[in-house]
Amino acid sequence: MNTPRYILLIIIFLVVFYIAGYTQTDSQGTKKEGVVFKIPDDVFPIDLQKSGFKGILMLRKDAPSGSFVAYPNDSETIDALRQRLAIYVVPMFMHDKETAAKLTPQISVVPTHPGDVEMSGSCYLYGTDKTQVQVLFYQRIANGKPLLYGYFANKNIDSKDDVAIKGWADKNGQGVKIFESFWKTIKE
Repeated sequence: MNTPRYILLIIIFLVVFYIAGYTQTDSQGTKKEGVVFKIPDDVFPIDLQKSGFKGILMLRKDAPSGSFVAYPNDSETIDALRQRLAIYVVPMFMHDKETAAKLTPQISVVPTHPGDVEMSGSCYLYGTDKTQVQVLFYQRIANGKPLLYGYFANKNIDSKDDVAIKGWADKNGQGVKIFESFWKTIKE
């Protein structure tokens, strides 16, 4: 048996494993350009690249809500990305896609989280006489690259559904446990 050879292989494996565990990637797979985070339990992760975005969408399995992390496309501004994300998310919950496209949001400022760009928190509220969609946006700079992350939820106006009510953020963008635990895992 060649014991020194096995010990050397184990050491090499451990070194590679240790280094690989701390490699960060963005949605394009480039080292040191994005954020890392823990995908929450009970969500369906969806690669947004198929829809023209750089990022990920995480739909909750048990509630009409989810979270996202997205980077601007080449030469796209953060504001343009914010608008594109809202236009992408809101029709998922509206029964009438034409009505959803015509809605103008009520926009309010929400407090940012530690590590966010100052004064970048916003809540977009879309509604009809039957349903409302809430989209929270937060901006961050990670390794020199801007990104948006956030949360979205839907509820029917006359709903007494406890899951929908618990999934609705308050006026400060708080109160949704799954989102609060998610954003706290975002790291460079």
